[in-house]
Amino acid sequence: MRFLTLAFVAMTVLPWASTAAAAPEVTVTLAAAPTEVRVGEPTRLEVQVRVRGGGRIQSLELSDLKKYPELEIISHQTMRPMHFSFGFGSGVQKESSINNIYILRPTVAGTYQFAPAVAKVDGKVYRSGPLTLVVHPGAGDVSGADPAATPGAAVDSELSGARYDERAFLRTVVEPDEVYIGQQVNVTVYLYTRLRLSPQSVMPGKPSMDGFWVHDEPITSLQSQTVQVMGANYRAYVVQRSAAFPQRSGELTIGPPKVTFDVGGGSLFDAPERVQRVGVPVTVDVKPLPSPAPAGAVVGKYTVRASLDRTTADTGDAVTLRVVAAGLGNVQDLRIQVPPLVGVRTLQPAIRDQRRFQDGKLSGTRSWEWILIPEAPGEHTVPPIELHFFDPDAGEYGVASTTALTFTSSGAARPPQPAIEPVDAPSKPGTAAFGPIRMYSALLRDETPVRDRGWFVWLLAFPPALFVLLMLGAGALRRREQRSATAGAVQRQLIRSAENALQANDPRSFYDRIVGSITHALDSRLDEPVGGLPHAQLRTRLVAEGFDDDLVQRVINELEGADFARFAASGVSKDEMERCHQRTAAIVERIQRSRGKK
Repeated sequence: MRFLTLAFVAMTVLPWASTAAAAPEVTVTLAAAPTEVRVGEPTRLEVQVRVRGGGRIQSLELSDLKKYPELEIISHQTMRPMHFSFGFGSGVQKESSINNIYILRPTVAGTYQFAPAVAKVDGKVYRSGPLTLVVHPGAGDVSGADPAATPGAAVDSELSGARYDERAFLRTVVEPDEVYIGQQVNVTVYLYTRLRLSPQSVMPGKPSMDGFWVHDEPITSLQSQTVQVMGANYRAYVVQRSAAFPQRSGELTIGPPKVTFDVGGGSLFDAPERVQRVGVPVTVDVKPLPSPAPAGAVVGKYTVRASLDRTTADTGDAVTLRVVAAGLGNVQDLRIQVPPLVGVRTLQPAIRDQRRFQDGKLSGTRSWEWILIPEAPGEHTVPPIELHFFDPDAGEYGVASTTALTFTSSGAARPPQPAIEPVDAPSKPGTAAFGPIRMYSALLRDETPVRDRGWFVWLLAFPPALFVLLMLGAGALRRREQRSATAGAVQRQLIRSAENALQANDPRSFYDRIVGSITHALDSRLDEPVGGLPHAQLRTRLVAEGFDDDLVQRVINELEGADFARFAASGVSKDEMERCHQRTAAIVERIQRSRGKK
């Protein structure tokens, strides 16, 4: 019996001991499917280490991946499965692995050589075989097209408005560069890069435009196109788009743009890197309008119309005259005056503007509303109102005119308001008069009692009035503290929600909370909601409130980056969300400490 027991124990324990003593079986693979693609076509790159026999995987590296910025990483997924198998003869077999899967989209044709992937298991190094990826030119590759036909494309022979850099550079495109005073100039700033950047980290700096009136078109999301520069393909992003109108003639300079952005961090092997680039200044030749120029002529192409809200009124009642000018150009340059009307008093107009930017052209409408008050009965005529303009496309002057308008007033004429004129009464010369000489003096007591004096009533009312003022001030202070406490509680709740979304790796919810945190801080600071404002109007509102330019720029950039990240949440890394959380905390603190004009 004892012999059978020992035999059973030996049959059970010995396989376990042999398994523990055996070295693990390690397999490292590096593969792509397919290994030959065209530019723009995706390919799947898989790096895997597989261990059988209980070994511990310490690392898995593919160092050559970061050498090729031309291979854009669309997505990255890491899997760590673990398996157990049981057998009577061999005991428990443990199997573990790490599998990194990349979806790559090549942007430049060529042959890409990958050295073997390296894995470390229980302190020992294991390698895969090498890999060769061949990328052929695609049908839509820019290298086979005319670069001049690609918007924003830079060609080797004419790289104007840029300082070339192999990794990334800025280019300012000005169209046209020779204009008349008041004519629109389109200013577009492109970021050319061969790096894998994080779109939500791009922070452009607006170039200086002294001598221009500028309308900025907000960039809600970064869209790229592939262009060829110096024989290499770049991704070109539009980071600034403006319509500038020169206000004086001569040579005007548009300052160098700036941009900062993060690269790397899109894969397991890339450490984030902060990159900054500065562009070059460009000049615009501004010519005066051709002579002879009509008085008050503006640049653009406009139509004008006029209307009255009614054609009959009583003498002394108001009639509204509305004039609307619409067309291409800067409507803020438009000036219209109503000539004096006999028997009618004209008040200052209310002016309203509407602008829109479409197909690279700024257009809009400007309306004037005058209040006309007839002071005499009869028929009153508003003569035609003319607007002279210079059309730069046609190279000639034009005029837009309204039709004459008539309205009738009835009733007695209103007498003119008497003017109050100061009366200068001549001063009469006088002679000093002296009373009789007094031989003695006496101190007489005032017999008026205190209660009958005029200030006695105010003296009695002062204590209760002071008490009421103190109570009102204390109540206002308590309400302000309550609002501040409530706003602070909401702010802390938003920050906690963002932290929870960060820990859960939920980019969409995280950036929703980031936008809500910044917007709530601005609402509390300005005492009015600003969440529905476009970013351009929000920038104007913050500047008018007295916020410093750096804080305004950081607020707008963070909101634009968050908006973009919410639509591209799948490509957002957790490291970038952590940096965004730190930036947002600093921005909110600066908003709360900012005094502005208050």
